[in-house]
This record gives sequence, structure tokens and C-alpha cells, in this order.
Amino acid sequence: MLFSTRIRFIPFALLLLLFAATAPDASSQTRGAVKGTVFAADGDPLPGAEVVDPALQRGTTTGPDGTFRLDKLPVGKHKLEIRFIGYQTAIRTVMLEAGETVSIEVTLKSRVLESEGVTVTGTARARSTLRAPQDVDVIAAEDLSVDRNAALGDLLRENVSGISSIQTGSQAGKPVLRGLSGNRVVLLKDGIAQEYYQFGVRHFPTTNASEAERVEVVRGASSILYGSDALGGAVNVITKTAPTSASGELDVGGAASTQYFSNNNERAVSVDLSVADGNVGWRAGAERRIGGNFHTPEDDTFFETGTGGTYGDPKYTGEIPFTNFEQWSAYAQTGVQGDFGTLQLYGDYWANAHNFVLPTGGPVGNAGNPPDGLGQNLEHSNVMMKGNIVADGFVLKPRVSWQRSIRQSAPPTGDVTLSTIRENGGLGGFDYPLDLKTDIYTARLEAAHPEIGSMSGTIGAEVQHQDADTRGPAELQPSARTWNAGVFFFEDVDLNPVTVSFGGRADYRTVEAVSNERTSDPDALENDYFVLSGSVGASYEFADGYALATNASTGFRAPSIFELYASGVHGGVAAFQVGDPALDPERSYSADLSLRVRQDRLNAEMTAYVNAISNYIYLANTGDNQNPDGSGLPIYAAAQTDAVIPGIEAKVEASVLPWLQVGVNAAYLDGTGDGLGSGGGDGELPLLPANTLGGFAKWLPTGPGILSNPYVELSAKHANSKDAAGRFEPFSQFDGDFGPPFGTASTQAYTIVNAKAGTTVDVGAMVTLSVEVRNLLDESYRDFLDTYKGYALSPGRDVRFTLSTRF
Repeated sequence: MLFSTRIRFIPFALLLLLFAATAPDASSQTRGAVKGTVFAADGDPLPGAEVVDPALQRGTTTGPDGTFRLDKLPVGKHKLEIRFIGYQTAIRTVMLEAGETVSIEVTLKSRVLESEGVTVTGTARARSTLRAPQDVDVIAAEDLSVDRNAALGDLLRENVSGISSIQTGSQAGKPVLRGLSGNRVVLLKDGIAQEYYQFGVRHFPTTNASEAERVEVVRGASSILYGSDALGGAVNVITKTAPTSASGELDVGGAASTQYFSNNNERAVSVDLSVADGNVGWRAGAERRIGGNFHTPEDDTFFETGTGGTYGDPKYTGEIPFTNFEQWSAYAQTGVQGDFGTLQLYGDYWANAHNFVLPTGGPVGNAGNPPDGLGQNLEHSNVMMKGNIVADGFVLKPRVSWQRSIRQSAPPTGDVTLSTIRENGGLGGFDYPLDLKTDIYTARLEAAHPEIGSMSGTIGAEVQHQDADTRGPAELQPSARTWNAGVFFFEDVDLNPVTVSFGGRADYRTVEAVSNERTSDPDALENDYFVLSGSVGASYEFADGYALATNASTGFRAPSIFELYASGVHGGVAAFQVGDPALDPERSYSADLSLRVRQDRLNAEMTAYVNAISNYIYLANTGDNQNPDGSGLPIYAAAQTDAVIPGIEAKVEASVLPWLQVGVNAAYLDGTGDGLGSGGGDGELPLLPANTLGGFAKWLPTGPGILSNPYVELSAKHANSKDAAGRFEPFSQFDGDFGPPFGTASTQAYTIVNAKAGTTVDVGAMVTLSVEVRNLLDESYRDFLDTYKGYALSPGRDVRFTLSTRF
């Protein structure tokens, strides 16, 4: 039934696109246009520069003479980004009247520091990150092409100051924003929440940055626009737009990249192809990534020292077995733009076959330990229709999405190898004891209304249905059905130089589960929640490029199916986990205050925040074990407390000389929960990152000949020691007197040094080259958020090569 529904949906969507593409331009006199010329820093016209309206996902590129034209834009205010590799992104605000064409000229400056960007995530309308009351960072396409890797959390950690990542090997990394992760950070794709079984500490986002035009990160509660789960913030992967041809002729273009990482012999190749014919465009792309076992420094193991040391010597060093993976993704889209606005049909598929090494020495569910064994299969499919439709001064933003998320673990025998997997048509050909499938249907409509005096904003509604199906015999969580309906509004008031934002949201959610051991009471099979959320914030640009911003908001998170009804072995974390059907929703009350500086040669920001969360849900080691005789895995049970997380994030980057940039950054936070300490007092929350201090120095020599923007950078990060939160910390058994004699749950301080160099070469096409050495000194350490810290070191030296081009 689902398959046939999808088959019927696609032709219907294509018919909509065809109708939009052929509809007459009856309303051309109610639209406006922007034209202009983009110049390089030396005054010459700059061909190939991108001119983008992020709010409408409309864009074009400059021609050979540096000129561009964006037609059929709705009347009103538009914020445009003008960008090119190696130059600072420029932001221009234009006001369009009906039938008017506005002309602009833009001279891009050579890129000195990180450019200010325009954000559309977490705000009432598109605005610069300097003036947004919310704390937002933007990772642009140029940085994504150089720093892309298999783990989204690692990508964000390397590009956004203050973000951490829960790492498990080379392919698994989930972001941590202001001490919150998993179900408390919502991952979005084009504004639609994505499902990847966030409840697991080793369950990482099932998305790839190769499909992204930009990634926007909002720190702080964002429930107003995105509903449940956004207590710590939101990560919005904004996909590339369907191309158009300003000349009306057929345009063909694309991009390609390849990468090699020495530590785990990881190889990657990606390609993106686009075709535009007037106002209709097509795009398709794919990425393939294969990684072997990762390596740590060759330190002595516990078995060689025989003591375990103060913090517990590792069980494994050198090559860490069963940490290999294979990952691939593909996407395709078609779109059209006209007087009506834009309409796009987008689809993607992501798959990752991998393993996790367990403390026993074998991979997940594969006792035979073949040298290339894989024990888990992850898949994620996504089909979305999205549009920006102009109607009587409103811009309607419909989104209709279908997702399917699959998590399969533990093949039943030790005979599964990469070769047998390929022979049997992939991991999907095996029966898995743990086999989870969830279909997610989302319909969302936002309406950006015309300006009312100095006020502008959006109103909207969203409905989502999740159909979670537990298909294997290992019922870690039961099958369940979830409905969520929400309505919201979010407004901006421009009182230049002050911007005020405010909004509200109402959500109703129901969860209905199939009976299992945790739901013997029929009344516990159904849970429903009704929650109100609100937000108010302001920014004040008290001088050119200097601003103060503050935001206060409430958010909520409904308990997940896993937290309510879990009852089974969770092999990836070596525990037997138990839910509680009586859990209440979490409520967040957060506030922050930021000082921001955006100058050509100075970029700085300092933010202080506090987040109070009532009914904070956590898993606690009960002290009991799975089997009646006291043997087996430790039992972790869901519980709740009231928590408070205060913190400070700061960064300063400066161009002290034309050829020298320096910067420092720091992140400090604390987090306590009532009753988690000894004697029933306050105690540490689990999964909080260690406090860090970092810095860099970058040399910018004058590029000889065809080289442009060459650089050499040396950076360092120091992480403080960090104690685990007792029996509430995942893998806490590695600190216990009765746990394994090796490994640790608490970690010592360490300092890591990295080096990086790169340049862009113009050989008819722009080719970007970079070489990075992580952990340059091959330091032996264990990151607190590395889930292998119980029995292995964190990765050693890694030399990374990246080559990318656009054509």
C-alpha cells in the first residue's frame, strides 16, 4: 500500500511541476527583479559568482561579464547573498516594487575571516547572523566542500565554535549543542525534522553534507518553529536548489570531489550534475565513502602493563578491529520557477553498513569475528515536495515529505562478511534480531505575510505521523504510532537599529504502542500531550558591525517511544534498557545574551546562557544485572529529574597583519540534576562535553601564478579532565569497582595539535586542494564524548587530502 501511494505521488508531483512551468506569466506586473554586476577585488568583472535569495531558495550565477539577473521576485524586502570561492560573502538588502527592476553593483573583498551570512533557520524571516536575536551559525558550501566527512557531528565540531560531537569510530558522530544531544537536538532537512532513532548514544544522523547548499545551526531552544526535540537547538541541512538558466538557454554544470584519510584508509568520491533549461532545472548527485578500521597510537594495553593504571589502560591500541564501514548516498531533484514562485521535487537515499567493536573484542552480533565483518545496516529515504508560492503579498511555503528510516543490527551468525553481503544483494538480505523501520509523513505550511508597518513574520501549521514497526524478535522498543499537530506564529519588528522577535506555538501529540513487557497495563499503551511554547528576543546594532542580542524561550520534548516502552538488550551500549510509560514531557526555560562583532579584520562573539529543564529524562544504571543470578548486562532504567545547564561560549578571530590571522575560542558549561549526587543532592548530568580552550594561527602568503588564497594553518585544542556522572553516564561501568579492569568512563585532560594547508587553482575550472593533519603529534588521549573510551584510545594521527572542483 505504501509503495503504491509513493508511485501515485510522484506522477502527481511531476504534473504540478509541468503545470507551473507552462503556466502563463499573467502576474508579471506584480513582481520585481534585481539585476547587477559583481566585481572582484581588483575591479574586474567576476564570472561564476553566486547570487542567492536564501529565503526563497532562488539563485543564479553571474555570466562572463559578471552580470546577473533575478526575475519574478515578489514585492517587498529581500536579503541577497553574493558569494564566490576565496571571497567574503556580501549581503545586500533590496526593496522591490511591482514591475520594478533594481540595479546593484557589488565588489567582493578577498576573504580574510569567516563571512557574515544570511540565516533562514530559527528566525521569523531571513536576516543576517549579526542582527538575528537567536544564536545562529552558517556553514557555507565552500567550507562543506573542503571539510566534509562521514560524521555530521564531526563536521559541525570542526566548523562551529562551541559545538561538540559524540563520536564512535570514524563514521558515527552526533552533534552536541550547549550540553544537549540526541532527542534534544532536532536535525532538519529543508525545515522538516528527520528521524534516525536519536535515543541511542551511538545512533548518528543519517544524512550527508554532499547534498547540502548550506548547514545552519541554531543554538538554544527552538520549539517555536520546529516543535518537540529542539531543546538544545536545531541543525538545518538546506539542500541545493534546482538550477535555472538566466539566458533561457541550456546550461550544464556540476561539481566533483575526492578525499583520502590515512588513519582508516578512508576513500570518498562525490559528483553533482545540474542541467537548466530556462526556468526548469534538474540536479542529481551521489557520494561513495569506504573506510577501514581506525588506528590509535601504539601504546601499551592493559594486558601488557597488567595494572590498568589510575584511569585504566585501554584494552585495544593500534588498529581497532571491527570499526570499518561503507557509506553511500544519492539525490535527485527537479524544479521550476516563475511568477508563481518556485516548486521543487526532491528525493534522496542514504545507506551505511558498519560495525562497532564491543568490549568483548567482537563486533555487534557477530561472534565469528570475520576480519571484514559488518553487524549493522542503516538506511534513510526521503521524498519531498517543497515550494515558495507568491499569492497576494504572501509567500506560502508548503512542504510535503515522506521518510523511511531503517536500523538493523546483529546478523545471527558469524558467517557474515563483506563478500557474502555483496553476494546476497546487501545487508537487507539477512534477518536481523533487531530490525526497526519507521515511516514518517509530514505536511507543513508556512505563510510569510506582507509587512504590517515595521512588523513582518510567518504563521504556520505542521502535522506529522510516525509509523514505527519493530520487525525482529529483539523488541528493544515496541511498534507504535505517533501523531503530532502544531500551529505557530513568529514575528519580527524592525525598529532600526533594534530588532524584536516574538512567537508562540501549540502542539498536541499522541503515542500509541503495541503491548510488550513494559506495557502490561492497557492504560499505559496510550500517551497524549498538549504543550504551549513561547519565545521573545531582541538585537541591538549599537554601531556598524557591533550588536547585542538576547533571547528567552520555552521549549518541550515529548518522551520517545524508546524512553516510554524500551525493554531489551541494546547491544551498541552493552546494556539492558528499560523505559517508563509514565514519563512526563520535558519543559525547557532558556535565556542567552550575546555580544557580536563582525568587522573586516575582527570577528568575535561571546554568549552566556542558561537552560533549566524540568522533567529531564535520563537512563540510570540500577546496579542490577540482566540475569537473576546477577550475571549479564547492567540494567539501565528511564527516570526524570529537574536539570540546569549554564554555560559560556566565546571566540575571537583577528587579521593582525595582511598575511597573518589568529584566533582563540573557549567553551565552558556545567549541568546538574536534582537527586543525582551522593546523598540525594545535585549531581552531574550525563553526556556533557569537557570544557575546552582552542586557538589557531593562519599564514596567508601571496599566491604565485595561478594559485589563489593559499594558506597554512596551525591549531590546537585543550580539553579539561572530565568525571563521568556516576551511574547515570553511558558506559559508567568502566569506572566501577566491579566493572572491567580496563578502560575508563572519566577522562584526563589532553591537548591536540592540528595542521592544515590549502589553495584554489584556476585551470579553466576552480580546483580547491587541501591537506590536513589531525592529531599531528600522535597524542594518546580519550575524548570524554568518545564512546570507545571504555576500552580504546581516540584516533591517532590522520592525514586528510581533499580535491574538489566546479565546472
